[in-house]
Amino acid sequence: MSTIIMQGIDNREHRNLLDVFFKYEQMSIIAKSNVMSDEDFKIQKEMEDLSVLYMKFKSLLAELETCGRNYELKKRATRSLIHKRIRILVKKVQEENASLH
Repeated sequence: MSTIIMQGIDNREHRNLLDVFFKYEQMSIIAKSNVMSDEDFKIQKEMEDLSVLYMKFKSLLAELETCGRNYELKKRATRSLIHKRIRILVKKVQEENASLH
């Protein structure tokens, strides 16, 4: 399951499914099928559910990307602070060692 999550949702595949659904709706109109069958309702409900899930995925993906960028910025800043402090400490230890000799 985690492989599916990491792969994400294929935008092109989702658009293709929307195109197919649009064609289905157009064919229904042309066929003048005024009475929707249970299958028609089910298809419409499934497409609505898919669209909601797709939008949720896109929102979470954007949030994840923002989190990743923020993490990278914070990591670089923290690493810089650590290295700066290490340089200061090394210099201090060297000075203390030099004063002992």
